[in-house]
Amino acid sequence: MNEPNRTTENTAQTVVFLETLATLVEKSPESYSADASKDLAAHIRGMAEAVATDARVDPALLDTTRQYAALDWHNELVAVLFAPQHRPKMH
Repeated sequence: MNEPNRTTENTAQTVVFLETLATLVEKSPESYSADASKDLAAHIRGMAEAVATDARVDPALLDTTRQYAALDWHNELVAVLFAPQHRPKMH
């Protein structure tokens, strides 16, 4: 059985995932045209907003989840940049 708090946390994580996905799509016009990237990103952001609204996600929980997600992405980027295969390229 799902605990209400756990479900809310998962919903906040889903919203942040969609927001992050929208940002990645918007910054990747290599895969799409610049206009198509913006349109797709707007659609994904709309999905994130709908999920947050329908699930009545606590804005404070959503902000905290966004902060942790930003930290996770930063840590992932640092790990990739300092991986042995990338070190020769860092000069």
